Amino acid sequence: MDLNQLLYHHQIALMRKVDDEAPQHCGSRFDLVSHYERRISKLRQEMGTTQYPYWPDGQAQL
Repeated sequence: MDLNQLLYHHQIALMRKVDDEAPQHCGSRFDLVSHYERRISKLRQEMGTTQYPYWPDGQAQL
């Protein structure tokens, strides 16, 4: 899975986690959010990238 796919699935897992915290849901105990966070972190390390870009002037470039 490439970084974009991992980020996408992490975002979906975050949205589903909010839904699963409702009292009527008693889903799986497997923590997909943490799973994807670990995979994203590992891939970023392998790629030699940082979590957040460094902008020399302190401003994001759009």
